[in-house]
Amino acid sequence: MRITANQLSIVKALSRSYFGEDAKLWLFGSCVDDEKKGGDYDFLIETSLTNPDEIISSKIDMITQLQSSGPFEDEKIDIIVKRRQSSFDMPIYHIARQEGVQI
Repeated sequence: MRITANQLSIVKALSRSYFGEDAKLWLFGSCVDDEKKGGDYDFLIETSLTNPDEIISSKIDMITQLQSSGPFEDEKIDIIVKRRQSSFDMPIYHIARQEGVQI
């Protein structure tokens, strides 16, 4: 994986802070493959939060916090949020879980 231990620690802490202690987190996309270069950081967060406004606000706040931290400064970051109790399903959820790494 092309993510440092420091970056991993930061993103894990922020995901728990913004999306709850029971949030599950995956890194997926090009950063999972050590052979690839460039790309952005793609994360899937599965949360028990249900309020759409709270989820959107948390996502924006987390991205802002990540991009203002030294280890993620000027990096492109994509966060996809899946509500655990929602029946709404998208192919990207399956791709992230199957091809990504739960962190």
